[in-house]
Amino acid sequence: MSLLEHINDFDRWAVMALNQHYTPFMDRLMWEVSTLYLWIPLYLTVALLLYLSYRRRAFRIFVIFVAIIMCVNILGDEILKPLIGRPRPAYVSDMASKLHLVTKPNGHRYFGAHDSHPSGHAATTFAFIMLSLYYLWTTLRRRHFFLVFGIAYVLLVSFSRIYLCVHYPTDILGGYLLGGLIVTSWILFLRKWDAPLLDAYRMEDIDKTYNHSPLVITDC
Repeated sequence: MSLLEHINDFDRWAVMALNQHYTPFMDRLMWEVSTLYLWIPLYLTVALLLYLSYRRRAFRIFVIFVAIIMCVNILGDEILKPLIGRPRPAYVSDMASKLHLVTKPNGHRYFGAHDSHPSGHAATTFAFIMLSLYYLWTTLRRRHFFLVFGIAYVLLVSFSRIYLCVHYPTDILGGYLLGGLIVTSWILFLRKWDAPLLDAYRMEDIDKTYNHSPLVITDC
């Protein structure tokens, strides 16, 4: 048996094993987590922190966030998924009849579109947290709390996609790889020309805000 066959067997086993432990509460919770509306306060908090950190440059960074997330979505959903063509668990004939599929609020069962790899949710959440940490790390007072919360956010959303039977574990890993590569490429590009300017603008705004008082950043 080849390595790919071993990986595929593990993916199928993981989805089936997790799917057997469903409850009505978990169905509802994982649906809400997966829709991402639950995370609007997180997005607004990051936007506020970016504004407080960069002031005049904040709008530009907002545009960068949107552009990179769109790039991740287009590359993953419009190019890689059709190219790879891996069906979601509910579309696999010998699995579909054994799966518990969550019922959406409109009464229909949720099984997603046909193509599965890579996970768009995993890619976009991973990219979002990477970008947030990159732009905010030097200004956050409780940076490690945000790091832990960001990791928990990414893992919880990813777990929900497996629980809902729309992705395999390797789809999630593929999403992390896609989001991580795109953000890493952007960061390397920024270091060539944009980082010094961002630091200069940020420190100028901080000086104005605090009347030239020293900025104390606690590392906790």
